[in-house]
Amino acid sequence: MNDSFLKPLIRTVPETDWVVVVIIVATALYVINRVLFPRYHARISHAFFNRYEAAKLIGEKNVMITRSGLILNIVPVFCIAMLVFQQMGQFNPKIFFEKPVYQYLLVLVTVFAYFGGRVLLVYLFGVAIDQREITLRFNQVWMLQFENLGTFILIPSLVLPYLFGSFRIAILVILWMMILAWILYTIIRELEILNTYRVSIFYMFLYLCTLEILPLWWAIKSITEGW
Repeated sequence: MNDSFLKPLIRTVPETDWVVVVIIVATALYVINRVLFPRYHARISHAFFNRYEAAKLIGEKNVMITRSGLILNIVPVFCIAMLVFQQMGQFNPKIFFEKPVYQYLLVLVTVFAYFGGRVLLVYLFGVAIDQREITLRFNQVWMLQFENLGTFILIPSLVLPYLFGSFRIAILVILWMMILAWILYTIIRELEILNTYRVSIFYMFLYLCTLEILPLWWAIKSITEGW
């Protein structure tokens, strides 16, 4: 028999079967939230732009600690992890072919650790400056914005693995622009809280450098140049 018939085939299309599991989990969490907590879902959607509704939710202290809030906080983590994973593959295609499940899980854990650590650092920062009430409100506003982010990027981020060519690049660009706009809008909402409580400009600058600019710089370096 000719040896050419025995040569292993080289995969030219990334394996995407595992992506179905991610899509099912993220979509199920989102649908469960909408079905079980329709009123809460409608309120946070309205509160994204309406400061009065946001203030009511924060005053009720049910943005983070209720089951509805916890579910919605998980959804954008899956979406952002998929977006970061796909962007890394855009710069380094071998990621799609060498243990993609492991690579995605690594990104997922990193994203989850960052956002969880962010909330903890804000709380500890409040303890350090003896302003726990401010940092509680700060975290609640951020969580409220974060819950809405999952609604905006759920579908486009999870279909990215099945897109190719210029259409895929266009969706990547649109998603990053959406996240950038979300970051800027969220920072504005957070600074409004600091200004309301008359927090020092020095603390505002320290916050922007440590929790917004530095992580963003690290994220860009990691995506473009590897871990």
